[in-house]
Amino acid sequence: MKPVLHLTWEYPPWRVGGLSDELKRTLPELASRVQTLLVVRGDKDETSEIDGMRLYKVSSSTRSCPHVLAYIHALNIDLVRGASAAIHDSRKVPIVHAHDWVSGLAGVYLKDIFRAPLLISVYSTELTRSKLLGSLLSMGIYDVERHCFDKADRLIVKEPGMREHLERQFGITPAKILEAGTADRLLEVYRVVST
Repeated sequence: MKPVLHLTWEYPPWRVGGLSDELKRTLPELASRVQTLLVVRGDKDETSEIDGMRLYKVSSSTRSCPHVLAYIHALNIDLVRGASAAIHDSRKVPIVHAHDWVSGLAGVYLKDIFRAPLLISVYSTELTRSKLLGSLLSMGIYDVERHCFDKADRLIVKEPGMREHLERQFGITPAKILEAGTADRLLEVYRVVST
């Protein structure tokens, strides 16, 4: 099976919300069964080992951003930089697994540049968080999500309610959405897209 490169903006000790803890429960188990590379936002550029994975931390290339969406774009460029180093080091084009919309753009770039299969785990969307697109910020986040979801080869959800939400609110075809709440199920998905 191809190695799997995970993209995220949080993994312990870097916490913003609940994603960090979610990934801490899943990624070490995956790493014990498939070569796993992890690219995460950090305080400096650094490569090390963590929880059985090769970790590529990337520092921020910007010191301040006027807007959260500008920050997200800059962050994704930094994640691409780290992912490119990981791909160069492993000498294999991996499966790219982006976690949440924040790292989705980096996944899209890597898919286009390296022809890598792209999976995006969807934990929530702007519509599930804010309930409506009542601001330019919400509309901007929704547009980023929509673009990333359209470009992904598969979307991964943990529960049927999110599957239905993606079908209804984003027009995603049912075949593109997979339920994978466990490491075993994720490995099955990786095997499918690895061929």
